[in-house]
Amino acid sequence: MSSNTHARRRPGRRAAMAAGLVLAVGLGASTQATAQAAAPAKTSAKASTALRSVSGFNGEVVTQVADFYGAYIDAKGDPKGPDAALAGALRAHYLAPAFAARLKTWEKKNKVDGVLRAQNVPVDWTVSEGATGLEAVVTLAFGGGESPTTTTRFVVEQEATGDIIDIRTTNSTPVKASASVRSVSGRTGDPVTRVADFYGAYVDAKGDPKGPDAALAGALRAHYLAPAFAKRLKAWEKKNKVDGVLRAQNVPVDWTVSESRNGRDIVVTHNFGGGEAPTVRTDLVVELEPVFGDVTDIRATSAR
Repeated sequence: MSSNTHARRRPGRRAAMAAGLVLAVGLGASTQATAQAAAPAKTSAKASTALRSVSGFNGEVVTQVADFYGAYIDAKGDPKGPDAALAGALRAHYLAPAFAARLKTWEKKNKVDGVLRAQNVPVDWTVSEGATGLEAVVTLAFGGGESPTTTTRFVVEQEATGDIIDIRTTNSTPVKASASVRSVSGRTGDPVTRVADFYGAYVDAKGDPKGPDAALAGALRAHYLAPAFAKRLKAWEKKNKVDGVLRAQNVPVDWTVSESRNGRDIVVTHNFGGGEAPTVRTDLVVELEPVFGDVTDIRATSAR
């Protein structure tokens, strides 16, 4: 997954978060399963031409739409079978109720998934800024290998509160990415994409202005965390009184998911604070199980 670093946020969407509640403490001995990306890292990886990286910004339209589509594709395309619970929780969180009802009627008539406009899942996807501050353009690519590649493109429209109120197909080409145009891309099955999907949607669930969405947060943990690690994480949270996924009692203002320089680790960097509050950074290493990509450990490496 990759993105440029310019952030265009919706004005007034979210005030700066206080930094004093951040708590970066270790969970304890990690499991020994290695992953598509899994060896201890000492410092956060800096994005370069050789290292894939994606950044998210709390309250930004492109980030929220990418969080939704990335996690939804993971739910629908899970190698173990579609995760209906997660797909439903994502739709309940991101779609406005009136639009969700209309979309369900459309799906019943057309016999196809209304979010993806397809019966299968894409091999890669891109979310770009749209024509207005409340729109994003989603491009999905299907096929690959010996199959011909087909592309579909949608305009996703949000209301001011952030709920999606329309998804409509379009033939227009999105504005080319540049220093002033934000774009986020993901690949199905890619470790960086998978971790970014999890963390992006989890931050949205925990930091919802209407109140934390416990149903979505729980569905995300059930989908992405290995059962043994989920149980250990719950015990750690009970002892430390802090969210074990974020290693904090609040949500970050922005975050980055990166490969490490050794090409094996996935590093998650959170920035808390902003505005008049001092910025505090936490660096986490996320380990993935090699076959299905379940998270088997989350370790804090530093705090600034």
